[in-house]
Amino acid sequence: MNEKERKRLLRQQAAARRASLDENIRRRLASEACRLAEAEVLAPLRSSRNGEGLTVFTYLSFKEELSTASLVDCCLEQGDRVLVPRVTNGGRLELHPFEGWEKLTGGVWGIPEPAADSPVWPESRLGEIDVVIVPGLAYDMQGGRIGYGGGYYDRFAERLKEAGGCKGRPLFASLLFEEQLMEQVPAEAHDLKLDILITAAQIFYINKGSGE
Repeated sequence: MNEKERKRLLRQQAAARRASLDENIRRRLASEACRLAEAEVLAPLRSSRNGEGLTVFTYLSFKEELSTASLVDCCLEQGDRVLVPRVTNGGRLELHPFEGWEKLTGGVWGIPEPAADSPVWPESRLGEIDVVIVPGLAYDMQGGRIGYGGGYYDRFAERLKEAGGCKGRPLFASLLFEEQLMEQVPAEAHDLKLDILITAAQIFYINKGSGE
């Protein structure tokens, strides 16, 4: 079995495991994971910056994905700037300041996203991002991740590197159900490596020094 086939199989397995969770359980676990992310990752980061609000870029959840809704709301309450993605026709992630749930539309595959005419976060300010919350299907304890096959976040990570000017390398984190953890996922040199994995029960620090 080649790497492409292994990734396809792992995507199927992880998606099936995630979908097997009862909706009420998914909702509870999502709330607990978001609460843990705020208490153990975002709040200490703000504290280290004398209470300065963060710039957080996060996916907006779709179908059985772990919902980021409560994390978005919490960030806004804490004075953070929240950026969310829109997929352009060229397959590129375009970042937009979050302006409210009522301002979202159904984008590619029905994924909620900002309207095309909403303000765009300029490329020249990518270096201001402190934390990136990355979606995915399967993960391992080395920070490996298998996404949906589009490569959007792998390419976005490269854009962040090129942007420079960061206060420190932004933290790349994922919120996930424990059922999505695998012993090992296949990875290539260009694949994004995560710094932190966050479940409802605990946080796994893969690269603790990142973002400092």
